[in-house]
Amino acid sequence: MRSPICSHLLLTIALLLFLITPMFGKRKDDVLVMKNGDHFTGEIKGMQRGTLSFKSAYMKDSVSVDWMEVANLTSADLFIITLADGNRITGTLRSTTPEDGISELILDSDGNTEKVRQPDVIVVEQHERRFWNQLRGSADFGFSYTSGNNSTDVSTGADVKYGARVYSVGLNTTIQFSRSTEESTDRFTFTNVNLRMVSPNWFTSSYVDLLSSGQQQLDLRSTVGGGIGRQFRQNSRTTLSATMGGVYTHERYSQAVPGQSTLSSGELMLALAFTTFRFKTTDVSSLLAVFPSMTDPGRVRLSSQTNLKFEILRNLYWNFRFYENYDSRPPVSAPKNDLGVTSSLGWKF
Repeated sequence: MRSPICSHLLLTIALLLFLITPMFGKRKDDVLVMKNGDHFTGEIKGMQRGTLSFKSAYMKDSVSVDWMEVANLTSADLFIITLADGNRITGTLRSTTPEDGISELILDSDGNTEKVRQPDVIVVEQHERRFWNQLRGSADFGFSYTSGNNSTDVSTGADVKYGARVYSVGLNTTIQFSRSTEESTDRFTFTNVNLRMVSPNWFTSSYVDLLSSGQQQLDLRSTVGGGIGRQFRQNSRTTLSATMGGVYTHERYSQAVPGQSTLSSGELMLALAFTTFRFKTTDVSSLLAVFPSMTDPGRVRLSSQTNLKFEILRNLYWNFRFYENYDSRPPVSAPKNDLGVTSSLGWKF
């Protein structure tokens, strides 16, 4: 009989294969002019972390250029522009350099024109006509084997994000299993965070989290809820946001719980999300959520995951994942902590 963790693994692999299929390309007549006079015609891929990505037909791979060294760019395609003050604007691109020497982007959308200063732009994203082309994400895989105790450890992870002018959807999943002559443990997580901006810095969110942990004898914990949040910091390198709300939690343990087979509870949710980019090759993302119980006073849960990615070659990276799930008062005789570190090789798409 196929184990639940194997089913999760097959489902994740199938999802990844579907998502990373070749995407439809956009037009290739964008114009990019650098301050030193270099002139390119091709496709603007986007800009983030102070670096613009551009690809011409004669280039094998995309090139990355300093955003502040761009003198002029023009594109008839739609882009989503994120500004330092949190505003997001959709339109076609053209730029000009006024007398003060600081370039301005001119965005044309539905007959309206808006000017923004180049230093105020922190993200430029292609606005794809097709839903699947708007997806961005990564997938990684790690494997280790030890002959001494015939131990095999496998870890996989994937994240996918869809971003529009007002909405964003994020999915993240991890699967780990360890097999040895002494002990076998499985672990599966799935997290979905959806945001809707209601002002430049404020947003509403919905939250779905699934956890299966052999170490904590947890067959499945389902957490569903939402809240309101605020962006505290947003620039070309770092973002920091906080969310406050409430969730409903349903738990099923492999060990019998006296007097009941399942547990349900209401909890508060306090969450922090942090991302930063350093040294041009290091990408850090972290999500921390604390759940004080409202129906079982004194019980507090904590969930956290941090990814530390080091770029090897362009979209190829090495990932270290740090995770922890803590329960101050488990309803069964299981460890309070489920924590660990995995390392894996990954690819961004």
